[in-house]
Amino acid sequence: MTQMSQDIEYNVLGCKVRVRPDQNETNNAKAVVDLINAEIQQLKNSRPQLRDTDVAVLVALKVATEKMQLEDEYKQNIFKLEESLETALQALNVETN
Repeated sequence: MTQMSQDIEYNVLGCKVRVRPDQNETNNAKAVVDLINAEIQQLKNSRPQLRDTDVAVLVALKVATEKMQLEDEYKQNIFKLEESLETALQALNVETN
């Protein structure tokens, strides 16, 4: 029998966000909220005149940009790994022939 996870409530820009993570995701949920809140605080400290909606949009854009950069980097690394593997396999084929 599995135990039901408890809702965890976070505050992001005054909005209450409820998450019902399974046990493996509890730390991830907290880490995500902590990251977003840190980005919010950093932006508010550097530009206190911004409205919360502006802050939310700018933080979303920053996080999305970082995500896309990481995805591109991941794809490039996979491509390089595949090329290296192909080269190694070709070298092995040459040696065995």
